Amino acid sequence: MPEKRASLTDMVMEKDISCKANIPIARAGVAFTVQMWQNKKRINHSFHKKTRRSMGCASQRTESRIKSMVTLWEAMKTNIRDAIERALQFKLELRPLLRTLAVMGSASIFSLLMHYMFEENTNVSVVFTLAVMVVACITPGYFYSTVASFLGVLGVNYFFMWPYLDFNFTRTGYPFTFVLLFLTSNITSTLMTSYRNQASRAQKNESRTDALFRMTNELLRTDENAEVSSVVANWIEDISGWPTYYINGNNVGKACEPGMVLLPVEVRGRQVGTFAVKAEEELADDEEMKHFLRLFAAQYAMVEEKQQIVADRNRVSLEMEAEKLRANLLRAISHDLRTPLTSILGATSALMDAGEGLTPKARNQLYADVRDNANWLIRMVENLLSVTRITTGAAAIHKTPELAEEMLAEAVGQIRRRFPGQALTVKAPEEVLIVPMDATLVEQVIINLIENAIYHAGAGPVEVEASMGAEEAVFHVRDHGCGIDPGRMKRLFDGYMVQEEGATDSHRGMGLGLSICASIVRAHGGTILAENAPDGGAIFSFTLPLEGTPQGSSGALQ
Repeated sequence: MPEKRASLTDMVMEKDISCKANIPIARAGVAFTVQMWQNKKRINHSFHKKTRRSMGCASQRTESRIKSMVTLWEAMKTNIRDAIERALQFKLELRPLLRTLAVMGSASIFSLLMHYMFEENTNVSVVFTLAVMVVACITPGYFYSTVASFLGVLGVNYFFMWPYLDFNFTRTGYPFTFVLLFLTSNITSTLMTSYRNQASRAQKNESRTDALFRMTNELLRTDENAEVSSVVANWIEDISGWPTYYINGNNVGKACEPGMVLLPVEVRGRQVGTFAVKAEEELADDEEMKHFLRLFAAQYAMVEEKQQIVADRNRVSLEMEAEKLRANLLRAISHDLRTPLTSILGATSALMDAGEGLTPKARNQLYADVRDNANWLIRMVENLLSVTRITTGAAAIHKTPELAEEMLAEAVGQIRRRFPGQALTVKAPEEVLIVPMDATLVEQVIINLIENAIYHAGAGPVEVEASMGAEEAVFHVRDHGCGIDPGRMKRLFDGYMVQEEGATDSHRGMGLGLSICASIVRAHGGTILAENAPDGGAIFSFTLPLEGTPQGSSGALQ
């Protein structure tokens, strides 16, 4: 009887029962798998922890070796990269190439002699390594030493490896030997080139430092601002080899050409100028050279600041001197004005009080005293006006060729009208003496010097002389009085001195007129001095240049 086919419902029921029966088994399998995976993870973690602990000391010991190997590898890469770049650029220099070929050829000949005479091949690699070191010492860069290393490998393979006079890099051990020889030669050349570059850099820095030191010494001996900037520009041009210019202020954009390297100069936070270097393109990447050139600019900034400090100090000193001169002027005015005014007041009071009781002679004497003191006041006012013009800079000299004899005659004539009884001796030059000068001002100098001699020499004679020197006209005014105190000689032309001894009336106006004389003479480009004569008295001398400014020119009084 045929077996009854199971229905679809029965098959589903049977499958469901079997699946339910296998669920505990599946759960047990999954739990076992998870347990095994966790154990494996724990074992791996413990293994890695022990491994890291054991390798910690080893890594510390090899860290320095790794760093040195990395450094050496970087140097080798630089060596090879430089060699490739030089080879691609095809800019081989003839002399270094000939030196490389000569050294490697000499090493080959020497090794061949050793090979055929002594049958010695063990030191061939040492000879070629030494040759590579020599090439690295006598050629620039890394390219030629790398070429020498390559030629050394080829030479050893061609001349000293079997089969001789043929290239064979396939025999057992040969590739390793040649690679080792090439690396040894390359490392040696890299080290030698690095040492040579360091020595060259040190020598260059030493020469630049010496140049900076010598420039500083030269700047210390230079006073003018224009000369200082010229000195620094010349030094920058000598060191860099490029034309250098100095531009005042901030007018850089207007004065500079495109592509120039600018070195600004700042003093007290303000830009006072710029050094413009007309350099090639390679200076844009040469940071070392630019830093060195900035040192030159900074040195100039220090000198500029020093000059400004000195100028400020001089300005303050001049202001103090001006204040001192003003105080002396007031003291001199109070002294020089009080005496003649007192005399005029006394004479007029006597004339008014006595009236007809005075004899004609006494009355005339009082009138003469009033006239003399009034003339003195006029001269005093003229000197004060001259001081005012000189102080404010309003006075100026207008040089024209003048005959010295005529100028002397005019000055002496005024003195004789003012002092009729004074003994005056005038010695004119023997030859015609024409001097470029402002005749009015120089005449005032002569009058002031003669009056000063009369007031300080008493009744003695006064001598006036003019003569021609080598390149100047010389004028002398001499008296036969008591001379000048040596302690006051240096300050004679500087301030408005007032005599401190008892007889002040006979010494009025001493410093005021002499100061004006000094200002006028110096404005003409001449010199003035005073000295005591050996046989008594004082001598005042001044000079005027014979070849001064052209006719009609002018100069300011200082």
